[in-house]
Amino acid sequence: MSRRVSLSAAEARRVALAAQGFDRPRPGGRVNRQHFARVFDNTRLLQLDYVNVLIPAHYLVVWSRLGAYDRQQFDQFIHSSGQFTEQWAHEACIVPVSAWPLLEFRRASWKPWSSSPLRHLENTEAYLQAVLEQVRAQGAVCANDLPPVPAPRKPKAGDWRRSIARWALEHHFGKGRLTVRARKSNFQRIYDLPERVIPDAQLQARADTHQSQRELLRMAAQSCGVAALQDL
Repeated sequence: MSRRVSLSAAEARRVALAAQGFDRPRPGGRVNRQHFARVFDNTRLLQLDYVNVLIPAHYLVVWSRLGAYDRQQFDQFIHSSGQFTEQWAHEACIVPVSAWPLLEFRRASWKPWSSSPLRHLENTEAYLQAVLEQVRAQGAVCANDLPPVPAPRKPKAGDWRRSIARWALEHHFGKGRLTVRARKSNFQRIYDLPERVIPDAQLQARADTHQSQRELLRMAAQSCGVAALQDL
């Protein structure tokens, strides 16, 4: 039996659109949580983008598949259903909570950005540990809940103007020591310990790097439908 190794451009377009959920009409009635779940069944993740020209761009991804929907209901579904978590995938993304163990190798290798002022802070490790202790003792926090810390140096042109507290929380988020419990109405992250947010089954699951990469590759291929090697 011969094996087909090529697709026409029209065939590739149809495969990609179907894989992303565009092969079906938008819901005829009120959009609900089942419809939100269906979007993720196709996309597998939702890259967060709070550039707000019309509305934050990731909300348009959902709208393109479902039409008009209640954004507040969508946000509650993301952060309160226990089915999803915010993680660094290729960018900051909402991913199924089942991806938590698959991204462990990414968290283990995460390094602060070169522009991070934490690199120039005295007693950096002591400060980072104090942040974790505050979350452990007091519960979920956002950057404004932490004591202000003066910047160790004047920001350079082009540096991200974030508070030291925010840099610290994002450092722990990248390492997996904290995760995102919710977002405020101004999109500010609220951080908490993973054991208070991630279900225990996923928190305790282990997968080696090779297994994780194979599964993530499989998910990417299924979601793209058709892709070049570099896309995957």
